[in-house]
Amino acid sequence: MASYIRTSHEGNKSFADSKDTVKLAIIGIFAVCSLVLTTYMIGFMDRELFLSIYPLIPHLYLIPIILLALWYPKRGLQITILLIAAILVLTVFLYMQGTVLDPFISLLYAGMDIAIFVVLALYAKDRTLVESFLKGFFDHSGLGEHFEESIRRPNEKAKVKFEGAFEDVIQALHSDDEEVREEAARALGELNDPRAVGPLISILSDENRYVRREAAKSLGRIGDERAIEPLINSLKDDDRYGREGAAEGLGEMGEKAVEPLIDAMEDPDWHVRMGAAIALRIIGDREAIEPLVNALEDENRFVRREATKSIGRIGDRSVVGPLIKALEDPDRSVRMRAVSALSKCGDERVIEPLIGMLNDEDSGVRLRAIRALEEIDDPRVQKALDNNISEEWSPPPKDT
Repeated sequence: MASYIRTSHEGNKSFADSKDTVKLAIIGIFAVCSLVLTTYMIGFMDRELFLSIYPLIPHLYLIPIILLALWYPKRGLQITILLIAAILVLTVFLYMQGTVLDPFISLLYAGMDIAIFVVLALYAKDRTLVESFLKGFFDHSGLGEHFEESIRRPNEKAKVKFEGAFEDVIQALHSDDEEVREEAARALGELNDPRAVGPLISILSDENRYVRREAAKSLGRIGDERAIEPLINSLKDDDRYGREGAAEGLGEMGEKAVEPLIDAMEDPDWHVRMGAAIALRIIGDREAIEPLVNALEDENRFVRREATKSIGRIGDRSVVGPLIKALEDPDRSVRMRAVSALSKCGDERVIEPLIGMLNDEDSGVRLRAIRALEEIDDPRVQKALDNNISEEWSPPPKDT
């Protein structure tokens, strides 16, 4: 069996090497074609025509840059920077020769190309990184809830499938290539084989954060109770992606994880308390409401924020009082989530507190309050919104 696994592993490595050769060849072909076209434009094209289309030269290299970003998100940045640096050096040289009028345009376009690479590379390596950035932006503008709803749908992106026996996938967990380990961890979750629990638990301490995250999520998919305690410990991960994977994995466990997670809400480490609040929100068990309400008084703002959000997701009218109190929280993100949670309670007691939030010091909170009130059919709400619009758009008093 060991010989079979070793032979299979070597075969997979050889196949991967051949795929890399093809990828590098494709990138090289596009890069050479771009270089040839650039040389022709500089050396043989009519000067006036060249000067009119010169700013487009950096974009000739977009195809190899995009391919590098998608295929080699970690290593490709170095090559991209060298490529852009070469273009800029060429720009300066031509400028000194009197050929190019404005090197700053090339510098601007080169920066745009690097930005394109970075965004694509981040997305290729970890979609949630880009989503987290966008969610932060929309949260600041008061649209975070709408954005989160839009990304809550299942990820439609095709996942790499491991071919071969179960033992081959286990063997791949020990590969020197972190991307192979990551895909192996993901594949074990899809195989849903209880034999994978032990090996997956062992790589919850992997040096790579993406491997740890996929291992945690796969343990959640398998749903074996042996993984609950290790996953709770993983909520202490130094890296956000490791913690998020552990929270998602515990959420996948369902009811069997509720009691341990409620206990984890008392953990001295705030990372654990925050992760437990997230996992309880995913599970949606009403038994968690009381400990989540207690967490609204937590000393850590991130714990309070996630607890508020969780209460809004799984609570009912019984949580109106604690949520109204959360509107006074010193942290804007907690107040925003309290506004959203109250808007879903369907209780008349929320109207006056929400109207009061139209005067909050933070613009994002005020916008969230406006959107929440717009969903409530009540004369008091309409009057408050009309007054708010009048105050926002009224001209400043004239000097006398």
